[in-house]
Amino acid sequence: MNHHLLVLLLAFLLAAALFAGAILYLRLRKKEACHQDVEDDYSSPYESAAIDQYLYDRCCRYMTERRPFLVESFSLQDLANAVFTNKVYLSKTINRFSGKNFRQYVNYYRVMYAMELFRNNMGLRVTDMAQLSGFRSDTSFLRSFKEVMGEKPSIWCSRMRKKFNKPF
Repeated sequence: MNHHLLVLLLAFLLAAALFAGAILYLRLRKKEACHQDVEDDYSSPYESAAIDQYLYDRCCRYMTERRPFLVESFSLQDLANAVFTNKVYLSKTINRFSGKNFRQYVNYYRVMYAMELFRNNMGLRVTDMAQLSGFRSDTSFLRSFKEVMGEKPSIWCSRMRKKFNKPF
C-alpha cells in the first residue's frame, strides 16, 4: 500500500475515533443531565456547535477530496455513511452551515467541477460539462448552474473564451 495513502487512512481513522469519542462524551453528559432533571441536549451550546461545524467541515473536505458527486446516484445516505453519521442529522447540519438542502449542496460541487473542467478544456460543450460533472440531465445542470452562478452556462462559457482569447 502506498505510504501516503496509509498515512491518510490512519489520519482519517484517528479523526473518526476522536469524533466518535466526542459524541460518546456528549451522550454520557446528556444521560447524566437527564438524571438531574436537566432538559438540555448538551452541557453547552458551544459543544453542539463545535461538533456540527466539525461534521460540516468533514463533509466539505470529503466532497472536495473524493468528488463523490461525480456519481449520478450519489445520495444523502452515501455521504452520511462516509462521514459516520445519520442522514437526518447530516441534512440539518448541511442546511444550517451552507443554507442549502442536500441536492443544492451536491449540485454546487458539481457546478464548480464543471467550471474547472471547462477552464481546462474550453472546447467542451455544455452537455459535456453536465455529463462529466455528475448531472443526470442537461436541464438539471442548466438550472443548477444558473442558481449557483446567476447566468446560463453558455453565457459563462462564452465570457471565459473571450477572456482567455480561445475561439471555439
